[in-house]
Amino acid sequence: MNLAIWKRLLNTRYGPFMGLNIVLQGCLIGILAPLIPILIVEKIGLDKSGVMIFFLLNTLVGIAVTLGTGWLSDGTIARYKLVLVCGLVATLGFVGLSQATSPVQAWLSGIAIACMGVGFPQVFAVAKTGVVAGWEHEAQVMGITALRTLYSLGFIIGTALTSLLISADIRTVFVLIAVVAAVVMVTTTLLLYRIETHILREAVRINESDAAASSATTGYALPMWALIVPLLALTIMRGADSTRGVYLPLVMFQMFKDASIAPLMFGITATAELIVMGMMGYLSSKIGEKTTISIGALVGALYFAIMSFSQSLPFLYFAHVLYAVFVAALLGVAMAYIQGLMAHRAGLGGSLFMMVFNVGALIGILSPLLVTGYDQTIFVIPTILCLIGAGLLMFGDRTAQIQKRMQAASVMVDSQEVLIAK
Repeated sequence: MNLAIWKRLLNTRYGPFMGLNIVLQGCLIGILAPLIPILIVEKIGLDKSGVMIFFLLNTLVGIAVTLGTGWLSDGTIARYKLVLVCGLVATLGFVGLSQATSPVQAWLSGIAIACMGVGFPQVFAVAKTGVVAGWEHEAQVMGITALRTLYSLGFIIGTALTSLLISADIRTVFVLIAVVAAVVMVTTTLLLYRIETHILREAVRINESDAAASSATTGYALPMWALIVPLLALTIMRGADSTRGVYLPLVMFQMFKDASIAPLMFGITATAELIVMGMMGYLSSKIGEKTTISIGALVGALYFAIMSFSQSLPFLYFAHVLYAVFVAALLGVAMAYIQGLMAHRAGLGGSLFMMVFNVGALIGILSPLLVTGYDQTIFVIPTILCLIGAGLLMFGDRTAQIQKRMQAASVMVDSQEVLIAK
């Protein structure tokens, strides 16, 4: 990552505080990713269909909550209020999951936990509107990618903590997770309150002509139908990533009978992301976000092919270095890409990214049901998904052409207005 971008972020008023909050969010997810499947299977006793229902309910509710809060956050309800309420519900959900003894209790807790997804898009929305708002487009992409790298750093810390806690009583661990979720809720609420207050003060300070001039540089508002293809392509890629997130701990446990292997694999990828994320952000500034994401998807297909057929544990560990390229493209560059397409609605843009994240999770949850048990051939499916997503994005996405036509039409209208005035 370009050091100048890091210096620029750290020199902004709220950049360091935002960075710390993102690290904390990544830490929480790093703890949850490998532990939730183990808790609901080994302790609560959910079978494969029960696991599917748990993640299906969690995902559907997550889609509704993030889209709803994203729509409300752009001028209707303050972002910090939304995060406060949803964070409280998620915290209660973790407490409920720690005490669940039946499938119904687990499913209800999973529904409540879905609300934790509100904080992430709202933080990146204010990053777009209040931290990197005045930067050049290429610098904005690299800045958002840099912030996403901090999320990976938090994920590494979380997986390291998971390795230490794996031998403890998992129900007690989830009580501790509820405490961490409460801390995330409070810090995110305070951060958003301060930044939103600052943005409002600046909006009052500048005059209307300056505000109009600055908004003119944010780009052209694309019609929603134009976003269908890129969002579909990213959703399919996310489906591949979700398959790994849900089934990697279960497949590795079946193959090697060691619950510590999956957290280590997650940690290897997150560690590699610290380097790869910056490289992908820089690459996207040179060749464009769409091409960079497609390259990442092809590398993701290679990773899943290895996971499908290799039974060499060292080689499987190495494959997770390759996976960092796919993660950096899908979860780093893609965030900036969607925000760029929705430059006029930062909150909705962040929520659309989370919708991609959640709808794609449905694909990852449901598609492996075609395979019996938790055999590694499950990963053949995400191999195919990565290839389909890359092809669809490269050859089906026409948002750049639509933007050019809209820009040309706008220039033509302005020219006609000038001639009429003369």
